[in-house]
Amino acid sequence: MNKSAVVTGVGSGIGRAILKKLTEEDYFVVGIEKDLISGKSVQTEYGNKVSVIIGDTCEESILKEAKDTAIANAPLWSWVNNAAIALSGNLHNPKRAEVERLFDVNLQSVYWGCSEAIRAFIDQKIRGAIVNISSIHGRSAFSGWAAYDSAKGGVDALTRYIAVEYGPLGIRANAIAPGAIRTEMLTRVINEAADPAKAELEMSILHPLERLGEPHEIADVAAFLLSSQSSFLSGQSIAVDGGATARCFRYDSSEEINALKF
Repeated sequence: MNKSAVVTGVGSGIGRAILKKLTEEDYFVVGIEKDLISGKSVQTEYGNKVSVIIGDTCEESILKEAKDTAIANAPLWSWVNNAAIALSGNLHNPKRAEVERLFDVNLQSVYWGCSEAIRAFIDQKIRGAIVNISSIHGRSAFSGWAAYDSAKGGVDALTRYIAVEYGPLGIRANAIAPGAIRTEMLTRVINEAADPAKAELEMSILHPLERLGEPHEIADVAAFLLSSQSSFLSGQSIAVDGGATARCFRYDSSEEINALKF
């Protein structure tokens, strides 16, 4: 392994899929995970290919430890800010503690994670790459998600800034905007619904592909954005959303399309 990467929120879902993909791409991966049990599970599964740090991405010391651990094993080429929480809310009846926590995790930790990555790239004189996991909420508003929408919009703006400010050094930054992905958290939400089958259908038809996305489909795009195959791609937010943001209204499929379904 001649390169390392830092990935936040690796205990499950998208983060764990990205960690897996990067180990397959011959990275040494330093993961950050807040949940002790999930973090230990990842460490056990991937052994000496990874180092999982148990901690909160909102803590500067944890981000610095991840950076230092990565560099101690191999030059740090890549950083993925994935850790996030999902809390709904509005502006007419906000819960301050929840809003502040959401901004801390979903935006502030991404900001400081990017800062650690940029400083590492500069110190090593490496043309590194950053991938920030944003959301379709960053480009489209969803009722009842005021703080979440705002934070993800900020992630997209930060990604563009990095591309512009540090592009002359060869450093790239891109974001991925997933649609509804079949993570453990989403599966739990579906299973706890009064009618799980209806809940999954409603989430699926958000996308013209009429299904949920899978974590590995996000991981594949993340690996591409970190690789030399995307060497002229920077400052973008790539919607990996089954076509969800390509339309403004869901029309029922035509009889002809329904007849062709397989």
